[in-house]
Amino acid sequence: MKQLADRLLNLIRENWLLIAFLGLLAAGFLTLRTPATPIESEQALQATLSSGQPVLVEFYANT
Repeated sequence: MKQLADRLLNLIRENWLLIAFLGLLAAGFLTLRTPATPIESEQALQATLSSGQPVLVEFYANT
Protein backbone atom coordinates (compact mmCIF):
# COMPACT_ATOMS: atom_id res chain seq x y z
CA MET A 1 0.00 0.00 0.00
CA LYS A 2 2.86 2.36 0.80
CA GLN A 3 4.37 1.71 -2.62
CA LEU A 4 1.11 2.78 -4.29
CA ALA A 5 0.99 5.97 -2.22
CA ASP A 6 4.60 6.75 -3.12
CA ARG A 7 3.87 6.22 -6.82
CA LEU A 8 0.84 8.50 -6.64
CA LEU A 9 2.79 11.20 -4.82
CA ASN A 10 5.59 10.95 -7.39
CA LEU A 11 3.05 11.22 -10.24
CA ILE A 12 1.59 14.38 -8.69
CA ARG A 13 5.06 15.88 -8.19
CA GLU A 14 6.03 15.23 -11.80
CA ASN A 15 2.78 16.56 -13.29
CA TRP A 16 1.79 19.37 -10.91
CA LEU A 17 1.79 22.01 -13.64
CA LEU A 18 -0.53 19.99 -15.90
CA ILE A 19 -2.84 19.22 -12.96
CA ALA A 20 -2.98 22.91 -11.99
CA PHE A 21 -3.67 23.95 -15.60
CA LEU A 22 -6.50 21.44 -15.98
CA GLY A 23 -7.95 22.57 -12.65
CA LEU A 24 -7.91 26.19 -13.80
CA LEU A 25 -9.60 25.23 -17.07
CA ALA A 26 -12.33 23.36 -15.21
CA ALA A 27 -12.85 26.21 -12.74
CA GLY A 28 -13.01 28.74 -15.57
CA PHE A 29 -15.54 26.68 -17.47
CA LEU A 30 -17.78 26.24 -14.43
CA THR A 31 -17.53 29.92 -13.53
CA LEU A 32 -17.99 31.46 -16.99
CA ARG A 33 -20.54 29.17 -18.63
CA THR A 34 -24.02 30.42 -19.38
CA PRO A 35 -26.54 28.87 -16.97
CA ALA A 36 -29.58 27.15 -18.39
CA THR A 37 -32.94 28.87 -18.10
CA PRO A 38 -35.93 26.70 -17.26
CA ILE A 39 -38.13 27.81 -20.18
CA GLU A 40 -40.39 24.91 -21.00
CA SER A 41 -42.88 26.30 -23.50
CA GLU A 42 -43.10 28.67 -26.41
CA GLN A 43 -45.38 30.95 -24.40
CA ALA A 44 -42.78 31.22 -21.63
CA LEU A 45 -40.15 32.05 -24.26
CA GLN A 46 -42.33 34.77 -25.77
CA ALA A 47 -43.00 36.23 -22.32
CA THR A 48 -39.27 36.29 -21.56
CA LEU A 49 -38.42 37.89 -24.90
CA SER A 50 -41.06 40.59 -24.52
CA SER A 51 -40.30 41.41 -20.86
CA GLY A 52 -38.27 44.52 -21.70
CA GLN A 53 -35.00 43.05 -20.39
CA PRO A 54 -32.05 42.18 -22.65
CA VAL A 55 -32.09 38.48 -23.50
CA LEU A 56 -29.31 36.24 -24.82
CA VAL A 57 -30.66 33.34 -26.86
CA GLU A 58 -28.41 30.35 -27.55
CA PHE A 59 -29.57 27.47 -29.68
CA TYR A 60 -28.06 24.02 -29.21
CA ALA A 61 -28.77 20.94 -31.28
CA ASN A 62 -27.42 17.60 -30.19
CA THR A 63 -27.66 15.74 -33.47
